[in-house]
Amino acid sequence: MWFSGNFKPKGKTALILGASQGLGADLALKLYQENCSVILVARTESKLKAQVETIRGTSSKESQTTANYIPCDASDYNSCVELWKNVYSEGWDPDYIFCCAGSSIPKLFGDLSGSELSMGITTNYSTTLNLIHSGFKEVKQKLEGGTTPKPRHIILFSSVVSFFPFIGYAQYAPMKAAIQSLSIILRQELGPFNYRVSCVFPGNFQSEGFDEEQKTKPEITKTIEGPSSPIPGPECAQIVLNKLDQGYDTITTDAIGWLLGCSVLGVLPRTWGFLQVLVSLVFSIIAPIANWVIYRDIVKYFDKEKRA
Repeated sequence: MWFSGNFKPKGKTALILGASQGLGADLALKLYQENCSVILVARTESKLKAQVETIRGTSSKESQTTANYIPCDASDYNSCVELWKNVYSEGWDPDYIFCCAGSSIPKLFGDLSGSELSMGITTNYSTTLNLIHSGFKEVKQKLEGGTTPKPRHIILFSSVVSFFPFIGYAQYAPMKAAIQSLSIILRQELGPFNYRVSCVFPGNFQSEGFDEEQKTKPEITKTIEGPSSPIPGPECAQIVLNKLDQGYDTITTDAIGWLLGCSVLGVLPRTWGFLQVLVSLVFSIIAPIANWVIYRDIVKYFDKEKRA
């Protein structure tokens, strides 16, 4: 289960993409309270400034712990290049890089606009890809011959719907599946440069984004999801930090997420691996039945829509 050692942020520095609200902001606050300096990154400077003021207003036991922000539109690659130049010019060298940016617009595929599809790609995938790639190139340029790079830890945020994509999430789930795939490649390629790579697959958690999703989510999507009470954002953030400290690199935040993860084990790092194999065997038997039931419900939904 434990492959990568623990996660001890005290005295370290974390750069958090998507930290102006939601889970990114919750993680920034909790890390700061654990005496980890934080650099908040997002597009909107006013939101970043407000979050930093909130964080600084909490008690940090060590005066050298800092909270700062840098506005950046990470969907633009050149902006990420400038971001890293600013980071290093300030004398910062993040030990942890959290990629929390993401936004879902749950709608039926045919109801999505072209701009919403494009936003799904840039917000849910390009932001992470741009930040990590430009940052890694900056690190490589600074390495001198024979120098052993310092340990760094990348934490990517996918979603439980990357395990189980279904109707209503065409704008979101494919990009989160791409993040899952990217985590595997980065673990292979960046490992020799002393990087640890983890990937988080959150279930529902309370946030501004979750509230917005409910406004457009189709009824058939809600039916397939079933009743799902979101856990508080700070609780979700604490679960992530606890599991990182336990050494997990594939992280789910609830039991449903872990169960669905068993259905697509692939080459992701395991979490209670032997038990996952047994659950995966059960999934392989019941999946065709589950798919049939879901498709039946979808056909009924569209038949009802036609009659309305």
